[in-house]
Amino acid sequence: MVPRGRPRSTRATAAMILRVKLRLYPGEDDDLIVFFDSIPHRLRATMVKQALRSGTLTANEDYDGGR
Repeated sequence: MVPRGRPRSTRATAAMILRVKLRLYPGEDDDLIVFFDSIPHRLRATMVKQALRSGTLTANEDYDGGR
């Protein structure tokens, strides 16, 4: 049987999908709560990528994942 619909693009096929769950606490994470409340749901991924790119991200090879 032939799959229905438009074929997936090469870009979509090569995409890495990450699902992140954040627990934000009032009083501790008020700035982040305001940030997420201020953007429409459909633009959250774009805004998170923009925020990550504007910060200083480095891979910490010594980090053991909190173990």
